[in-house]
Amino acid sequence: MSRIPIVLLSGFLGSGKTTLLNRLLRDPDFQDTAVVVNEVGAVGVDHALIALSREDVILLDGGCICCALKGSLNETLHRLTRSRLEGGTSFRRVIVETSGLTDPGPVAAALVADPAFMRDYMLAGVTTLVDAIHFDDQRHVHPEVLMQVGFADRLLISKADLSGGEKARHLANELTGLYPSADCRVLASVADEARLIWIDSTGMADRAARISRFQAQDVSAGVVTAALNFSGRLRYDDVNDWLDHTMALFGPDLLRLKGILQVEEAEAPVILHGVAGLIYSPGFLPGEAFESGRNSMVLIARGIERPDLEDALVRLAQIAG
Repeated sequence: MSRIPIVLLSGFLGSGKTTLLNRLLRDPDFQDTAVVVNEVGAVGVDHALIALSREDVILLDGGCICCALKGSLNETLHRLTRSRLEGGTSFRRVIVETSGLTDPGPVAAALVADPAFMRDYMLAGVTTLVDAIHFDDQRHVHPEVLMQVGFADRLLISKADLSGGEKARHLANELTGLYPSADCRVLASVADEARLIWIDSTGMADRAARISRFQAQDVSAGVVTAALNFSGRLRYDDVNDWLDHTMALFGPDLLRLKGILQVEEAEAPVILHGVAGLIYSPGFLPGEAFESGRNSMVLIARGIERPDLEDALVRLAQIAG
């Protein structure tokens, strides 16, 4: 049985996660989606409001599955797996809506550290909603806002219609500069673009192509990003040695690692993700989606000097033949 992809839906309080999710659940293309929500009680799915009561897993109108987060997220996903295996539910993707005050880093780390999760599921990415109206104020007061943004694979600027299109576009340009590895888009309409919540692996190639050969940024709250594109092919053992050294050097301060690498032993570019010291790969990138012989690596850290991240990327480039 193939592993089921999971997307974490993040964003600060009031950013529009539930509104976006409501629309998604009514989309026919997402009928085979399981949704894990934080609240125990009524689930806000607009016209399909369903009280969870004492049920752990319920079937929503339209075929979507909703599961209350009871206990840890891992335990909840295990219950979904059992329900699926027993024939009670059927789904091929999962969306986890995190609470507005949640730092997605520890959530993702707890998932990939669980062997049962890695057997049944695959962390496909993190989508973060950014409130165009309140983000400037929020990031100076709430450190979790920057963690949610810095950890994202896709950033969706919400409330563009309420804030004025120019302000939303300016924010999108700023975030693209700060986080070049994230796909950043302005939501013209939550209803029209609900499917942007999902992350596909080929999108990594598009984001990597936007990175200049060497790009590094200092972000507020002690978060630093560094990215490098370089050519060549790497041996599997050399990649593992670099990963071991980098993880040992930076430890838990290395919040995120994202890369596309040309590995000699692999027929297609390898996608790599690192979360709080744990490395996993969601698979391979279609060969035509990324320039042959090209590699891309992004490091996102907190409390680490930017030159140290740059040095780590240079070491990786040096071992590429």
